[in-house]
Amino acid sequence: MSYSTMKRSLEIELISGEGLKIDRKPVKRKTFCVVRIDQKTRVCKLDETGGSYPTWKDKIEMDMPINGSVRFISIEVLYRTSSGAEKNVGVAKIPVTDFMGGFAPQGHLNFLSYRLRDEYGDKSGIVNVSIMVKPDGNDVRFSSPSMVATRDYAACSSQAAANGQIWRPNISSSVAVTASYGGRVVTGVPVWCTYHQGSA
Repeated sequence: MSYSTMKRSLEIELISGEGLKIDRKPVKRKTFCVVRIDQKTRVCKLDETGGSYPTWKDKIEMDMPINGSVRFISIEVLYRTSSGAEKNVGVAKIPVTDFMGGFAPQGHLNFLSYRLRDEYGDKSGIVNVSIMVKPDGNDVRFSSPSMVATRDYAACSSQAAANGQIWRPNISSSVAVTASYGGRVVTGVPVWCTYHQGSA
């Protein structure tokens, strides 16, 4: 089996943050995100003006193994001080099952919002992202060049809800609410809401 069949390419957009806090105080500094998948890391562009409500809208692509070795991807939000030092705001760990397999087939664009937790496990804001598993060219269902990604289901922070996006949780997310991973960092806790697209 070739390496290409053992991985999938993810299109990840770091959209925005909400209510970012350090020591329970609003962040006023420049912020950015670091995405980690396995041993690979990508850094998104810096927001210089948004403070505790930054907007990044930075799209990146990363490969992810599909041999079961990766269960989560992590998104860490940091801020840059006036002296150039980089400090942690919080981390969200997103279960792979929230955007791949089951109700999340490849080629579907998933909007997700997750609670950030700081190094002490305290809430430190929300991060809004979108993730799409790019279609495998070897799969005849996705071989058409005219295929357009479907916006299937989404999260509901205040910003996501304002854009008519919804989150449809699956079992793994529900379990993750009460689980922990890697010490005191809480994993993949989605931000729930009752908005429904087209319900009006």
